[in-house]
Amino acid sequence: MYHEKVVTDVDANPIHNLLDDAIVFNRVNLCDATHRKKRLGCAHSGVNLNFERVLEQLETALPQCKSQISEFKNEFKLVVTEIYALDHKVGNLEHDIAVCQLKFDTYGKDKLEHSLRLIKIEHKQLMNQLSEIKSDIEQLIKAKVNYSNI
Repeated sequence: MYHEKVVTDVDANPIHNLLDDAIVFNRVNLCDATHRKKRLGCAHSGVNLNFERVLEQLETALPQCKSQISEFKNEFKLVVTEIYALDHKVGNLEHDIAVCQLKFDTYGKDKLEHSLRLIKIEHKQLMNQLSEIKSDIEQLIKAKVNYSNI
């Protein structure tokens, strides 16, 4: 969610433009493409769809585990959907924080920054859930591969 940040000048003031009386803030670029290609949960990458495709292939390869894999896939989709929703919330909060900064509204800014910290905690928990889902899938595969070699 790094890219949701508003770009600031050397004095930490938000850089913005006016477009039809609307404030439009410059945003930090997306993280490096190599990270986005591999990091599950990234809201600006096809990695999540690719992972779902792998799970569909796994259902075919391990038909005896189809229900378990389907359950993992559903869990994965739910968590990723929550991450995408948080991504949008962060973008809105970063915008609102910058507006408060332009208006010298420190109380509003502090309140929004508190909300942002809570969202980042929630994001970390969701990323941990993705890691657990991935680990559970890896364990299932290892168990089935080792069992089939006996």
